[in-house]
Amino acid sequence: MNDRGLKVLEQYDLEIISTRRGRGSYICETSQGLKLLCDFQGSEKKMVFQNRILENLRAAGYQNVDLALKNREGKLVSMDRDENRYVLKDWYYGRECSPSGERDILEAVENLARLHRYLCFSQEEREYCGIPLPEELAARTRELKKVRSFIRGRESKHPFEQMFLKSFPDFYEQACLAQELARSFCTEEMLREQIGIGTLCHGDYSYHHVLFLDRGMAVTNFGRCRFDFQVHDLYQFMRKILEKQNWDPELGRKILSTYERGRSLSGAERKILYIKMAYPEKFWKLANHYYSSRKAWIPARYEQKLEALNRQQEQKNRFLEFLR
Repeated sequence: MNDRGLKVLEQYDLEIISTRRGRGSYICETSQGLKLLCDFQGSEKKMVFQNRILENLRAAGYQNVDLALKNREGKLVSMDRDENRYVLKDWYYGRECSPSGERDILEAVENLARLHRYLCFSQEEREYCGIPLPEELAARTRELKKVRSFIRGRESKHPFEQMFLKSFPDFYEQACLAQELARSFCTEEMLREQIGIGTLCHGDYSYHHVLFLDRGMAVTNFGRCRFDFQVHDLYQFMRKILEKQNWDPELGRKILSTYERGRSLSGAERKILYIKMAYPEKFWKLANHYYSSRKAWIPARYEQKLEALNRQQEQKNRFLEFLR
């Protein structure tokens, strides 16, 4: 964001005391407390939906979320003279959850269970929904095959590409097994039933989006909020943490038990959690990033990440045995 974006603050009925740069944003001290001004790339309709969810959370007693403010025209999305789009949101003094601190991790999981108890939207709007898990995994597996075919066709192969082809059979087998499990278990009717109940997931619950305050916690970045199985949030948080903790089964057990003290998982959700954990998502993401990037220069970190994936595989298998 450039400094010209600050001009949009003139569109709001609040006094700006000071501003400072944040991560791709501006943190603003105002007469109405701390705010965050950031670029906005989504649809205004989705922003209205997201804000309605956050208003419901606050009305139910879950206060610390990044609700967007309306400008003088009553809109949530503001534009500068170059038609760049911004939103201004409530923000908080705090620190991000540490992915290496067990106490932080378990408190964030406890908070997720509490958030899920409130994340239920009873209105009839059902536009923003998850897709069936078999469909999601099948699409990813097709993408893996496309990347393999692309690399096979290159005459001169980078060390990362050679390592990718060597690693591919094992990860592809994992992908196919998880996809088959999803196909045989996760029916579209299950998802439709969940959507009908009105349960929502945050969509991007990670340690980056959990802030520890002087009192309590705040949860931010609800841009991917949707009607879906809430266990998707637990999966995303667990996977990212356990990758950083070498798939420690004991930590995984503590995360699960902490979550279930606040909200019990159904048998279907446990099965979905296992299937998603069994799918090699990190390998798929690495392949996707590689395929979308410039091939003339392949960063060294790609090799490092693939080496780490191969190195962690045995420990991940132990964790999956525990989860089964």
